[in-house]
Amino acid sequence: MFKRQKKYHIVIMSLLVIGLVSCSSAPPVYISSSPISSSQSSTQRKVGTAILSASRFYEEWNIRKVRPGEMKAILSYGEHTATASIPYDANNFHIIYQSSNNFSYDKEDQTIHPRYNHWVKRLENRIHEEIQYHLQLSEENQE
Repeated sequence: MFKRQKKYHIVIMSLLVIGLVSCSSAPPVYISSSPISSSQSSTQRKVGTAILSASRFYEEWNIRKVRPGEMKAILSYGEHTATASIPYDANNFHIIYQSSNNFSYDKEDQTIHPRYNHWVKRLENRIHEEIQYHLQLSEENQE
């Protein structure tokens, strides 16, 4: 009787450990691939201006122009830093991970702390909002 209970106990504990390990694993690095949905005509320059202005809402992000069609974004959050490339054109933009410190990045598994993905998704959403704002603004100026 006790041997049977011990086996069940071992099986249950093993399942709990496996469940805890799988829950605590880091998610894959989020790479933004964002088409620009708009009925208004966009240009690469308008998209670049919108990307730059998006960072003003998050002091943690510092975005700089590298060349036409590419920005560099640096996230500084306490002891954590990350760098991403933002290539863009008139139709879409991407936020692509380049490097980080203290975000538990695993190169082999391409995983990272979930907080990094959170920051990238927030920036991505803000860029979309800014693109729409800048497109509406330019449309009103043309009237």
